[in-house]
Amino acid sequence: MFFRFATIRSPLQGMPMTISSFSQVVESPLLAKLLILASISVIFFYLRRKDAEGHSGSFIASMAFLAVRDVMVALFPVPELFLVSDIIYFCFVLYIFMAPYMVVRPALILVIVLNILLAGLYVARFVFGVAAFLPSWLFGVIPVLDILLVGVFAFIWRNVKKESIARQIVGAIWPVSVPVLLAYAVAAIIFGYGNDLFQRLAVPISYGWFVAAALTSIRMQDDQMVTAVSYYESSIDSLYNLLMNTGPALKGSFTTEDVLASMNEAIVSETHADGGLIFLVDEFEDLIVCKSYVGSFPPPVNLPESLPRKANRVESFMKHVEFRLGEGVFGEVAKTGKNIYIPNVTDDPRIVVNGEEEFLRLASFMAVPLMVEDKIIGVAAVARKNRDNAFTEEDFDRCKLLANFGTLAVSNFFSFLAANEKSGLEQSAGIAAEIQRSIIPKKIPQFPGLGIGAFSMPARGVSGDYFDIIQTRSDRVVCVIGDVAGKGVSAALIMVMVRSILHLITNTNKDIATVLNWVNKGITGKIDLDHYATLGIVAVNINTGEVEYSNASHQALLVYRRSSDSIETLELKSVPIGVERTTEYARKALKLADGDIVVMYTDGIVEAMNEQGKQFGRKGLSQVIVRHRDLAPKEIVNRIKGDLSSFVGSVRQHDDQTVLVLKMKL
Repeated sequence: MFFRFATIRSPLQGMPMTISSFSQVVESPLLAKLLILASISVIFFYLRRKDAEGHSGSFIASMAFLAVRDVMVALFPVPELFLVSDIIYFCFVLYIFMAPYMVVRPALILVIVLNILLAGLYVARFVFGVAAFLPSWLFGVIPVLDILLVGVFAFIWRNVKKESIARQIVGAIWPVSVPVLLAYAVAAIIFGYGNDLFQRLAVPISYGWFVAAALTSIRMQDDQMVTAVSYYESSIDSLYNLLMNTGPALKGSFTTEDVLASMNEAIVSETHADGGLIFLVDEFEDLIVCKSYVGSFPPPVNLPESLPRKANRVESFMKHVEFRLGEGVFGEVAKTGKNIYIPNVTDDPRIVVNGEEEFLRLASFMAVPLMVEDKIIGVAAVARKNRDNAFTEEDFDRCKLLANFGTLAVSNFFSFLAANEKSGLEQSAGIAAEIQRSIIPKKIPQFPGLGIGAFSMPARGVSGDYFDIIQTRSDRVVCVIGDVAGKGVSAALIMVMVRSILHLITNTNKDIATVLNWVNKGITGKIDLDHYATLGIVAVNINTGEVEYSNASHQALLVYRRSSDSIETLELKSVPIGVERTTEYARKALKLADGDIVVMYTDGIVEAMNEQGKQFGRKGLSQVIVRHRDLAPKEIVNRIKGDLSSFVGSVRQHDDQTVLVLKMKL
């Protein structure tokens, strides 16, 4: 079979190129160009799966446009078509290089609009004879001017901090891309679009800049992944060390000093500080009182004139020092709840210099509040004495992280004190219950685009179930549900570890399966296999209804679709977290419409049994959802709870029951 096409002529020089048979199609530059574009597009489609910024889509769109352009020019060889398409193609180029910089987007829009208007003028000139006095070469210069603009812009912005992957990519490829595209645009003017050598050589070579972009993107994604994994693994190890430090204190003497000393030692060790202090707030006196002193901490506040300037006397003073709220750097943190990071104290007026002796000379200082549910309960501070070894931003992040989650240990300790007053057999269960109550959300948050309802009911006083709702961005909410094997303090501490890791890593651009991988790597090897955990995670964009779902051997996700009035079951086969460090979890993406409902639950719901030994099952749960689909999530949860209670009757249940219901309100 033969394909017969007309002659392609350049709008600039009109040089012909004729494709008149199938063999000539194979030999023509069209096939080579399409193969090049298809091959590079495959790479960008692969990259798009992990591209949280959506920059890969710009490359895919531009290559799709070029492929359509090349086919259209072959099928409909109108001479002016190639130039018009090139003007539009360079709009894509402008967008790829300039859109990552928000500040220049208004100018970018103007340039793109101008390009489109000029392309329209060229079409009107050809079809209707409008502005016929303008020479053709004038329009051929437009791509040259566009790429020169890109080159000037990239050169000016080359030293600006590139915070996003998209900026890093365009910053890396512009020295290659600009000369290639400029040579292409100039060659089009000199040789003409219809020139056979231009079509066979210049056009395919010009697509080479996409290869540079693809290879750069792969390298940067890999580098970002390595950096992120290294950071999170290091942070998880720090959290683990913190929990291991405070754990023996909790199991041992149950004294405030032991718990705070263990926490302080962990913070000092993980930030490589010379010394650390922890203060607790005395609410009755509006004071903060030093409760833990570790290492050597030169005082950043005025020492009493009567205090001898001797190392042991200064250390003794710091171990028992008190400050009014708002007094000095410590009191300021306790009053305002704001972090203080001073890598070099020399020029900071908040730091007092008490002398040049080594035990008085402070070089670098950090202080962070200890907060529980927006309430300041204390202050943690660390210091370095070597002026050549100042605290870094990474040290500051680590200090804040450990203080945040160390506060949980302190908060739990106060619960332990109350629980310790209970009788012997109730003590362990009471402690575990207090831990669990401290990490389960006290109030279920509601969002403009997403309603949420939840309930959790332990089978025997202490629940092994866990759920959480974490808002990571204004438009992104992560919902988690889990089931830890075992009971008691050990299982409760595993919940604390899982919660701590999740609150650390969910605020990331990575997909939800990567988050689950990181949780698993942080847990595996640090817990007994008798205390593994199943986990289901759902990330919802509350503006668009886009959902990501990943699962570590937890119950299947139920999704009610209002459009079909039916329930979908999403299952992802996997193993629990804590079993195998190298496990790679899968994800599913879906889109929710207004009125659609997502239900997360533990096995205690579907495995609940009545007097006849029949299980409530997914079918029973699904029927409740469909029957009450028009209610708010909180009411749906109440109906599930009521129907479940009626189903089981007086039969005692042996597993904890937890349900989380999400309903879109788009």
